[in-house]
Amino acid sequence: MHIIYPHKKTVLTLLGLLFVFLMQAQYNPAVSDTAAVQLHARAQQDRILLRWAVDRPLEWQRANTYGFYLDKYVFKRNGIRVDPLEKVNPAPIFIKADPLEEWQQIVEESDYAAIIAQALYGEGFKVEGTQNQGQLAEIVNTAQEQEQRFSFGLYAADMDFKAAVKAGWGYVDDEVKPGEEYVYQIKTAIPQEIATVKSASVLVGIDSYEELPQPMGLHGVWGDKNVMLTWEYELFKTIYTSYNIERSKDGTNFKVLSPTPIINLNDKPNAPAKRMYYVDTLAQNHKKYYYRVYGISPFGEKGPYSEVISGEGSPTLVFTPRISDFQWTDNQNEALIEWEYPEEGEDLITKFTMTRADKDAGPYQVIFDSIPVHKREILYSELNPSNYVKIQAVGENNQVKESFSTLIQPVDSIPPLPPVELEGAIDSLGVVNLSWAANTERDIAGYRVFRKNIEKEEPVQLTVSPTENTTYKDTVVLKSLNSKVYYSVIALDKRHNQSDFSETLVLEKPDVVPPSSPIFTNYKVEDGKVLLQWERSSEENAIHNLYRKNISDNLPWGIVFSTNDTIKEYTDKKVSKNKTYRYAIMATDKSGLESEPSTPITVTVTNLEPQEYIKTLSGYADRENRTIALHWKLKNQDEVAEVTIYKNASNQPPVTFRVLPASITEIKDKNINPNNTYSYHLRATLKTGELSRLETVDVKY
Repeated sequence: MHIIYPHKKTVLTLLGLLFVFLMQAQYNPAVSDTAAVQLHARAQQDRILLRWAVDRPLEWQRANTYGFYLDKYVFKRNGIRVDPLEKVNPAPIFIKADPLEEWQQIVEESDYAAIIAQALYGEGFKVEGTQNQGQLAEIVNTAQEQEQRFSFGLYAADMDFKAAVKAGWGYVDDEVKPGEEYVYQIKTAIPQEIATVKSASVLVGIDSYEELPQPMGLHGVWGDKNVMLTWEYELFKTIYTSYNIERSKDGTNFKVLSPTPIINLNDKPNAPAKRMYYVDTLAQNHKKYYYRVYGISPFGEKGPYSEVISGEGSPTLVFTPRISDFQWTDNQNEALIEWEYPEEGEDLITKFTMTRADKDAGPYQVIFDSIPVHKREILYSELNPSNYVKIQAVGENNQVKESFSTLIQPVDSIPPLPPVELEGAIDSLGVVNLSWAANTERDIAGYRVFRKNIEKEEPVQLTVSPTENTTYKDTVVLKSLNSKVYYSVIALDKRHNQSDFSETLVLEKPDVVPPSSPIFTNYKVEDGKVLLQWERSSEENAIHNLYRKNISDNLPWGIVFSTNDTIKEYTDKKVSKNKTYRYAIMATDKSGLESEPSTPITVTVTNLEPQEYIKTLSGYADRENRTIALHWKLKNQDEVAEVTIYKNASNQPPVTFRVLPASITEIKDKNINPNNTYSYHLRATLKTGELSRLETVDVKY
């Protein structure tokens, strides 16, 4: 492939047809619909280098015709920002490619300068070897010419900064001072009515100067009369546009391998490359060669050399080992493994290695290394329940030929031991953290965790599949009836043999639920005392506090009785006659949480010696009308508010039958059955709230 330089017809040999695609990979057109100037700067110790290019072929060609304007401003001085920016040059610096006649000398010195000159001034720009044949092909070649000028020109500018400056794509600013930072703005001189190209700016000062970095991670993979070299690319892709590789036979005298620098063809926007690769052919095996690389910046700067690596090529391994058989021994989990490998291949290898894995897909680990090349069997005494085994023949430069895998499974019916040291805790949110000691058996597959909410119920499995961890996180409902949770763990081996349950771990929940309220079941006043009965809270070992309030004297509530026993009644003797009291009872659990108070009851303590207000009381059975008639007379009827009648059959407790006003002195009871004796008890309630003496009459029906 040749490019013809105008007038002199100078022929430059390049990389080949692949070179065109390389250029397009490095200078892709901008995604935006508007062309733009791309500007880069490089600070050196005493000057600043600028490089720019328009990112679209058509606008790039127009910019070469009309030129560029460069403005320079002082942005900071001694760390203090200059506001407003201080313009250094009153008028923009006009920059344009030198005339063709001034390129003669630099073209003779640099092939890259010749490429740029051809791209700028050549009557044609055809890459020999890429042209199609025929009239249609001529049209296609003409359409591609502009992009070829663009791609080749920008690449050549990357390789030769001096030529880039001559082409109007670079600038060297020597008028710089320490402590100052500058803003450089570059824009095209293309008239607005012809094309719109976005300008570009960059901020730089010589105080930011840094030496170019040394290429990192140079490594060689040595083969049969070849070596693949690789080194770090992504880290320095904005610093170096290309690299040169040098080779030496003695480690002292190095020569460049390629006539043109190497660029990474694999670096694409949607799949950025991380490393550079290059394959070099070696003249012979078993001879040491030395390599080093250096980078080239967009300003044509040569970076420092990488570290030197060395190595030798070696013949490719031809034979592959094959596991032929294995034999069980008398020892548990032990087998003698045998393999085949031709004797004529022993000179090409340095050793055998054996690897194993639990699954055929791996990962495989080396279990025997440096097995002598003459050996064809080995005893393996630490077999797991499942063993996929491979034999590797290892040659020079770590060449490896590997056998197919062979499955070796010993018989195993012994379950593992139960897990021990089961511990745990429940936090205030109900999160349970469990842990236990790992089993020591080599074939442990995992653990299953179980839970019970009640001690005697069947445990429920929490783990869907065995967990390999020795910790487990669970959650429990704190506001529930059970105050404790029970956990246990079993271990499984890889043959699914299960251990017994571990010892049960009992965890007590944090108490966040107050106890249920006790309730009053009965009360009565006898002999000037108040007897109270209640049903206790369902909370175990709860303390029950009985409160009393004297309504008559408007005194506050106070505790009159407290118990944490099973007592369910109390007789209040410290009451006064003709006083009204309110009672309530509350339960308190061991965490200090109190229940809601019971429904209060109101009790009036009447005169301790009831008076006679029932003068007479009689009753007879009216069998014709199937009723029992009651008659009574009252004393001091105007003092009586109401009369309460209680009734009961034989051997039954009395219940309230009627509550009547004082004006009524007789009543008939129709709710009776034959052959029964009924007792009727009358008591008058005075308007003062006192109760009269109780009078009773028995009637047989």
